[in-house]
Amino acid sequence: MTNFLYLPEQLKQILESTIALLPEMLLSTSFLLMILIDLMLHNDPKNKQKFIKKIVKSNQIIFFFCLFSLIIILNQIAQQFYIPNDLFLFDKMLVLDLKAVVFKFLIILSTIFTLAHIYVTKKEFVAEFYPILISMVIGLCLMTMSVNLLMIYLSIEIVSVSSYILTTIDKTRKSTESGLKYILFGASASAVMLYGMSLLYGMTGTLDITSPDFSRSISQIDSVASTVAIILTISGFLFKISASPFHVWTPDVYESAPTPVVAFFSVTPKIAGFLVAIRFYSAVPNNLQTITAVLAMASITFGNFSALWQNNAKRLLAYSTIAHSGFILIGLVTMSELGLTSVVFYLIITLFTNLAVFLLVDFAEPSPVGVFSNKGSKSFSSLSEKAPTKAKITNHELPTTNNQSLKTNFSGLGRLNPFYGIMMLMVMISLAGIPPTAGFFAKLSIFSALWETYQATNQSILLWLFIFGLLNTAISLFFYLKIPFYLFFKEPLENQTFELNSKQYFLAIILVLPILILFFKADWLINLISYL
Repeated sequence: MTNFLYLPEQLKQILESTIALLPEMLLSTSFLLMILIDLMLHNDPKNKQKFIKKIVKSNQIIFFFCLFSLIIILNQIAQQFYIPNDLFLFDKMLVLDLKAVVFKFLIILSTIFTLAHIYVTKKEFVAEFYPILISMVIGLCLMTMSVNLLMIYLSIEIVSVSSYILTTIDKTRKSTESGLKYILFGASASAVMLYGMSLLYGMTGTLDITSPDFSRSISQIDSVASTVAIILTISGFLFKISASPFHVWTPDVYESAPTPVVAFFSVTPKIAGFLVAIRFYSAVPNNLQTITAVLAMASITFGNFSALWQNNAKRLLAYSTIAHSGFILIGLVTMSELGLTSVVFYLIITLFTNLAVFLLVDFAEPSPVGVFSNKGSKSFSSLSEKAPTKAKITNHELPTTNNQSLKTNFSGLGRLNPFYGIMMLMVMISLAGIPPTAGFFAKLSIFSALWETYQATNQSILLWLFIFGLLNTAISLFFYLKIPFYLFFKEPLENQTFELNSKQYFLAIILVLPILILFFKADWLINLISYL
């Protein structure tokens, strides 16, 4: 009888929650429609040439449908900025607040830039690529809103499964091997996280991390037992943000996966993962400063020192992302208002910087015209006698293997195309944290928050973290300036030319320009973030 009395209220709440999840509902609808479009267009396998042309056409239709859907969804998310109060959805499984709206906006924006990357480099993917990409975006959006341990786990798993498929989308031996490693490490991290969540549920009797019972029950449990459960739980977050010690999969996946996919991986999981971590850290009463400081130092040191020895651009950038995850973790060490503002600022700068650097690296990757277009995968364009047009790199002696060295890929390109060289230089010095780029202010704000917290608490671990961070920033110059060195101080190969078309220039400028503007007007973005 009691359940019957509350049934109308429950149904009303479900309806209101569904309306609030309109962007995610649209994403799910576009996911299903893309699958249907693919099924309807692939229906004539008798004539091989005709069938190939149909595949190319259907892929183009699905691509533009995906892009159009994301633009509509971006507009829907922008309208949610005006929501007056935080909305708890589906009995506090999810929360729609300003933080979630901003982070969802960044995720959709980065996905649009990823599709633009695919478009300007003329990469060809199977039609299934785009629904899988959308499914990963759905999981990421749910991650930003999750405040229930079960929902956090489910959303992370949606993202992880989609990531495994996207890693192996090329079906090459190398991508399959790295995908297998990714799955094994992901399954291990997921199991450890789930075990930690089960312990927390046993200790608190609730899965809702916003509930007062959650934090109060943890504070009443033995600190060692509760800290162990918390550490096990955050293992899943560390895996998604590529932080030590759950970073081992990163270099292999970044090296073997298609470059647009790598650019997407380097940005969006970190955006969603750090918001989940911020919510979780805010909910637990335990002092996690020392533990998080050790994790940050390990990520920064391992990422930077490993990058020093790399001679492959994508592996170098993979270790760079590990180090940057460590720098962002410093904001979680402080858990101050300035620290959390610095985390969001750093993530936004990382969005533009990483997408720009992988785009520019992709321009420099040689691609044999008319034979292979995407890491060894046969291009449907080439099969239908349409040669892929990436950045125009021509040289009769240019090797065609994918594991290119920095010297082979970048030597003299800055001399052949000075504007490309300048853009790459600006992006690399932003990653290093050198003015006049926004990367300088990103690191400055992080270290300012850390120093402020050290002065307030006087904990020696924070001082060590501050020193380690500054030393590693200096060390990182040696590998961040390696690519600009090859661009400008090495001779290009004989008879080599390097040109970009107008679309490639336009997208590169769109991504690089905010890195420069936010150096001079960083207060604009910081003031906006302060409202979160």
